[in-house]
Amino acid sequence: MILRALIVDDEPRARSHLRDMLGDVDGVELVGEASTALEAEKLLLAVEHDLVFLDIRMPGMDGISAAEIFASLPKTPFVVFTTAYEEYAARAFELGAADYLMKPISKVRLQQAIDRACELKMGGEALAADAGASGDGTDSPAAIGREAGGARGAGPAPTKPLEYVTARRGERMVPARVEDIVYLRVDGETVYVRTGDETLVALAPSMDQLERSMTGTGFFRAHRSYLVNLRKVAEVALLTNRTYELVMNDALGSRVPVSRRKAVELRELLGF
Repeated sequence: MILRALIVDDEPRARSHLRDMLGDVDGVELVGEASTALEAEKLLLAVEHDLVFLDIRMPGMDGISAAEIFASLPKTPFVVFTTAYEEYAARAFELGAADYLMKPISKVRLQQAIDRACELKMGGEALAADAGASGDGTDSPAAIGREAGGARGAGPAPTKPLEYVTARRGERMVPARVEDIVYLRVDGETVYVRTGDETLVALAPSMDQLERSMTGTGFFRAHRSYLVNLRKVAEVALLTNRTYELVMNDALGSRVPVSRRKAVELRELLGF
Protein backbone atom coordinates (compact mmCIF):
# COMPACT_ATOMS: atom_id res chain seq x y z
CA MET A 1 0.00 0.00 0.00
CA ILE A 2 1.29 3.47 -0.92
CA LEU A 3 -0.09 6.46 0.97
CA ARG A 4 -0.41 9.82 -0.79
CA ALA A 5 1.09 12.38 1.58
CA LEU A 6 1.04 16.13 2.20
CA ILE A 7 3.63 18.07 4.23
CA VAL A 8 2.37 21.11 6.15
CA ASP A 9 5.09 23.22 7.78
CA ASP A 10 5.83 26.94 7.69
CA GLU A 11 9.61 26.38 7.67
CA PRO A 12 11.05 25.66 4.19
CA ARG A 13 14.05 23.88 5.68
CA ALA A 14 11.82 21.58 7.71
CA ARG A 15 9.75 20.75 4.62
CA SER A 16 12.88 20.07 2.62
CA HIS A 17 14.31 17.79 5.30
CA LEU A 18 11.11 15.79 5.60
CA ARG A 19 10.78 15.62 1.81
CA ASP A 20 14.25 14.11 1.54
CA MET A 21 13.54 11.60 4.30
CA LEU A 22 10.29 10.50 2.68
CA GLY A 23 12.28 9.63 -0.43
CA ASP A 24 14.20 7.05 1.60
CA VAL A 25 11.30 5.26 3.32
CA ASP A 26 8.63 2.85 2.13
CA GLY A 27 4.89 3.12 1.81
CA VAL A 28 4.45 6.80 1.00
CA GLU A 29 4.35 9.11 -2.03
CA LEU A 30 4.68 12.85 -1.48
CA VAL A 31 2.10 14.66 -3.59
CA GLY A 32 1.94 18.11 -2.00
CA GLU A 33 3.38 20.70 0.34
CA ALA A 34 1.88 23.67 2.15
CA SER A 35 3.28 26.37 4.40
CA THR A 36 0.02 27.19 6.21
CA ALA A 37 -3.03 25.32 7.41
CA LEU A 38 -5.27 27.27 5.03
CA GLU A 39 -3.11 26.26 2.05
CA ALA A 40 -3.30 22.67 3.24
CA GLU A 41 -7.09 22.76 3.51
CA LYS A 42 -7.37 23.97 -0.09
CA LEU A 43 -5.05 21.20 -1.28
CA LEU A 44 -6.97 18.56 0.62
CA LEU A 45 -10.24 19.73 -0.92
CA ALA A 46 -8.74 19.70 -4.41
CA VAL A 47 -6.71 16.48 -4.26
CA GLU A 48 -7.33 13.41 -2.12
CA HIS A 49 -4.53 12.67 0.34
CA ASP A 50 -4.20 9.70 2.67
CA LEU A 51 -1.74 11.21 5.12
CA VAL A 52 -0.74 14.68 6.35
CA PHE A 53 2.52 15.43 8.14
CA LEU A 54 1.42 18.43 10.17
CA ASP A 55 3.50 20.91 12.15
CA ILE A 56 1.81 22.42 15.20
CA ARG A 57 3.22 25.90 15.80
CA MET A 58 2.61 27.83 12.60
CA PRO A 59 1.58 31.43 11.84
CA GLY A 60 -2.16 31.87 11.65
CA MET A 61 -4.01 28.64 12.32
CA ASP A 62 -2.00 26.16 14.37
CA GLY A 63 -1.75 22.45 13.62
CA ILE A 64 -4.16 21.35 16.35
CA SER A 65 -6.90 23.63 15.00
CA ALA A 66 -6.07 22.51 11.46
CA ALA A 67 -6.44 18.83 12.41
CA GLU A 68 -9.90 19.58 13.82
CA ILE A 69 -10.88 21.08 10.45
CA PHE A 70 -9.29 18.25 8.45
CA ALA A 71 -11.39 15.77 10.44
CA SER A 72 -14.56 17.31 9.00
CA LEU A 73 -13.46 17.08 5.35
CA PRO A 74 -15.30 14.66 3.02
CA LYS A 75 -12.12 12.59 2.69
CA THR A 76 -10.38 12.80 6.03
CA PRO A 77 -6.63 12.13 5.93
CA PHE A 78 -4.68 10.48 8.70
CA VAL A 79 -2.53 13.00 10.56
CA VAL A 80 1.02 12.56 11.83
CA PHE A 81 2.05 15.58 13.87
CA THR A 82 5.65 16.74 13.45
CA THR A 83 6.75 19.16 16.16
CA ALA A 84 9.46 20.17 18.57
CA TYR A 85 6.94 20.51 21.40
CA GLU A 86 5.77 17.55 23.46
CA GLU A 87 2.99 19.28 25.39
CA TYR A 88 0.42 18.90 22.61
CA ALA A 89 0.63 15.10 22.44
CA ALA A 90 -2.40 14.34 24.60
CA ARG A 91 -4.65 16.63 22.55
CA ALA A 92 -3.20 15.26 19.31
CA PHE A 93 -4.12 11.70 20.21
CA GLU A 94 -7.58 12.82 21.33
CA LEU A 95 -8.03 14.04 17.76
CA GLY A 96 -7.14 10.58 16.44
CA ALA A 97 -3.56 11.28 15.35
CA ALA A 98 -1.84 8.33 13.71
CA ASP A 99 1.41 9.33 15.41
CA TYR A 100 3.28 12.20 17.04
CA LEU A 101 6.88 12.73 15.89
CA MET A 102 9.31 14.90 17.79
CA LYS A 103 11.78 16.97 15.80
CA PRO A 104 14.46 16.19 14.80
CA ILE A 105 12.69 13.21 13.26
CA SER A 106 14.61 9.98 12.83
CA LYS A 107 14.14 7.75 9.81
CA VAL A 108 13.14 4.85 12.06
CA ARG A 109 10.35 6.84 13.73
CA LEU A 110 9.19 8.18 10.38
CA GLN A 111 8.88 4.66 8.98
CA GLN A 112 7.00 3.57 12.09
CA ALA A 113 4.52 6.43 11.66
CA ILE A 114 3.94 5.52 8.01
CA ASP A 115 3.50 1.85 8.88
CA ARG A 116 1.00 2.86 11.56
CA ALA A 117 -1.02 4.93 9.07
CA CYS A 118 -0.98 2.03 6.59
CA GLU A 119 -2.35 -0.29 9.29
CA LEU A 120 -5.11 2.17 10.11
CA LYS A 121 -6.01 2.59 6.44
CA MET A 122 -6.17 -1.16 5.88
CA GLY A 123 -8.28 -1.52 9.01
CA GLY A 124 -10.60 1.20 7.75
CA GLU A 125 -11.01 -0.47 4.38
CA ALA A 126 -11.85 -3.76 6.07
CA LEU A 127 -14.36 -1.99 8.31
CA ALA A 128 -15.92 -0.25 5.31
CA ALA A 129 -16.25 -3.58 3.51
CA ASP A 130 -18.00 -5.08 6.53
CA ALA A 131 -20.27 -2.10 7.03
CA GLY A 132 -21.14 -1.81 3.35
CA ALA A 133 -22.76 1.48 2.40
CA SER A 134 -24.15 2.22 5.84
CA GLY A 135 -22.95 5.83 5.61
CA ASP A 136 -22.46 6.04 9.38
CA GLY A 137 -18.98 7.59 9.07
CA THR A 138 -17.28 4.99 11.24
CA ASP A 139 -14.83 4.13 8.46
CA SER A 140 -13.36 7.62 8.15
CA PRO A 141 -9.69 7.96 9.06
CA ALA A 142 -10.51 10.31 11.92
CA ALA A 143 -13.03 7.90 13.41
CA ILE A 144 -10.67 4.96 13.01
CA GLY A 145 -7.83 6.94 14.57
CA ARG A 146 -9.97 7.85 17.55
CA GLU A 147 -11.09 4.25 18.06
CA ALA A 148 -7.58 2.82 17.86
CA GLY A 149 -7.16 5.57 20.05
CA GLY A 150 -7.09 3.80 22.32
CA ALA A 151 -4.22 2.27 20.64
CA ARG A 152 -2.30 5.50 20.55
CA GLY A 153 -3.11 6.90 23.92
CA ALA A 154 -6.17 8.98 23.10
CA GLY A 155 -8.28 9.99 26.09
CA PRO A 156 -12.01 9.26 25.97
CA ALA A 157 -14.79 11.79 26.44
CA PRO A 158 -14.46 13.66 29.74
CA THR A 159 -17.61 11.96 31.09
CA LYS A 160 -16.04 8.50 30.85
CA PRO A 161 -13.19 7.04 32.91
CA LEU A 162 -9.79 7.41 31.31
CA GLU A 163 -8.61 4.35 29.38
CA TYR A 164 -5.06 5.44 28.45
CA VAL A 165 -2.45 7.80 29.84
CA THR A 166 -0.19 9.30 27.19
CA ALA A 167 3.42 9.14 28.32
CA ARG A 168 6.96 9.61 27.03
CA ARG A 169 9.51 6.84 26.58
CA GLY A 170 12.66 8.59 25.41
CA GLU A 171 11.67 10.53 22.28
CA ARG A 172 8.56 8.43 21.70
CA MET A 173 5.02 9.11 22.84
CA VAL A 174 3.34 5.91 24.03
CA PRO A 175 -0.10 5.01 25.44
CA ALA A 176 -0.13 3.34 28.84
CA ARG A 177 -3.33 1.37 29.39
CA VAL A 178 -4.86 2.41 32.69
CA GLU A 179 -5.46 -1.22 33.67
CA ASP A 180 -1.72 -1.93 33.21
CA ILE A 181 -0.57 0.98 35.37
CA VAL A 182 0.68 -0.05 38.82
CA TYR A 183 0.81 3.46 40.23
CA LEU A 184 1.34 7.12 39.36
CA ARG A 185 3.83 9.20 41.32
CA VAL A 186 4.26 12.96 41.26
CA ASP A 187 7.57 14.65 41.99
CA GLY A 188 7.42 18.42 41.72
CA GLU A 189 5.51 19.06 38.50
CA THR A 190 6.43 15.73 36.87
CA VAL A 191 4.07 12.75 36.97
CA TYR A 192 5.67 9.33 36.55
CA VAL A 193 3.77 6.29 35.30
CA ARG A 194 4.87 2.95 36.72
CA THR A 195 3.84 -0.13 34.76
CA GLY A 196 4.89 -3.69 35.49
CA ASP A 197 8.46 -3.28 34.28
CA GLU A 198 9.19 0.35 33.42
CA THR A 199 8.69 3.95 34.50
CA LEU A 200 7.44 6.52 31.98
CA VAL A 201 6.83 10.28 32.17
CA ALA A 202 3.16 11.24 31.84
CA LEU A 203 2.20 14.14 29.59
CA ALA A 204 -0.84 15.01 31.70
CA PRO A 205 -0.86 18.50 33.22
CA SER A 206 -1.20 17.34 36.84
CA MET A 207 -1.79 14.42 39.19
CA ASP A 208 -5.06 16.00 40.35
CA GLN A 209 -6.37 16.06 36.79
CA LEU A 210 -5.39 12.43 36.28
CA GLU A 211 -7.10 11.44 39.52
CA ARG A 212 -10.35 13.10 38.38
CA SER A 213 -10.11 11.46 34.96
CA MET A 214 -9.53 8.02 36.50
CA THR A 215 -12.54 8.06 38.80
CA GLY A 216 -14.21 4.66 38.64
CA THR A 217 -11.13 2.80 37.42
CA GLY A 218 -10.07 1.29 40.77
CA PHE A 219 -7.34 3.81 41.58
CA PHE A 220 -6.81 5.14 45.10
CA ARG A 221 -4.95 8.30 46.17
CA ALA A 222 -2.92 6.63 48.91
CA HIS A 223 -0.73 9.66 49.45
CA ARG A 224 -0.52 13.13 47.95
CA SER A 225 2.37 11.84 45.84
CA TYR A 226 0.85 8.48 44.82
CA LEU A 227 -2.21 7.27 42.95
CA VAL A 228 -2.27 3.46 43.04
CA ASN A 229 -4.11 0.75 41.15
CA LEU A 230 -5.72 -1.33 43.89
CA ARG A 231 -5.80 -4.33 41.56
CA LYS A 232 -1.99 -4.24 41.56
CA VAL A 233 -1.57 -4.36 45.34
CA ALA A 234 0.23 -7.55 46.33
CA GLU A 235 0.33 -6.92 50.11
CA VAL A 236 -0.70 -4.36 52.71
CA ALA A 237 2.08 -3.99 55.26
CA LEU A 238 1.31 -2.64 58.75
CA LEU A 239 4.14 -0.45 60.02
CA THR A 240 5.15 0.08 63.64
CA ASN A 241 3.61 3.56 63.78
CA ARG A 242 0.17 2.15 62.85
CA THR A 243 0.39 3.34 59.29
CA TYR A 244 0.41 1.21 56.17
CA GLU A 245 2.58 0.58 53.18
CA LEU A 246 1.34 -0.97 49.93
CA VAL A 247 3.59 -3.55 48.33
CA MET A 248 2.89 -3.34 44.62
CA ASN A 249 2.84 -6.11 42.06
CA ASP A 250 5.57 -4.86 39.72
CA ALA A 251 9.07 -6.03 38.84
CA LEU A 252 10.56 -3.97 41.68
CA GLY A 253 8.05 -4.89 44.38
CA SER A 254 7.58 -1.15 44.83
CA ARG A 255 6.41 0.06 48.23
CA VAL A 256 3.92 2.94 48.36
CA PRO A 257 3.23 4.86 51.60
CA VAL A 258 -0.35 5.39 52.80
CA SER A 259 -0.91 8.69 54.58
CA ARG A 260 -2.60 8.65 58.00
CA ARG A 261 -5.49 10.62 56.51
CA LYS A 262 -6.07 7.92 53.89
CA ALA A 263 -5.64 4.87 56.15
CA VAL A 264 -9.30 4.66 57.19
CA GLU A 265 -10.50 4.98 53.60
CA LEU A 266 -8.07 2.21 52.57
CA ARG A 267 -9.40 -0.14 55.25
CA GLU A 268 -12.97 0.51 54.09
CA LEU A 269 -12.06 -0.12 50.45
CA LEU A 270 -10.18 -3.35 51.16
CA GLY A 271 -12.41 -4.54 53.99
CA PHE A 272 -9.96 -5.07 56.86
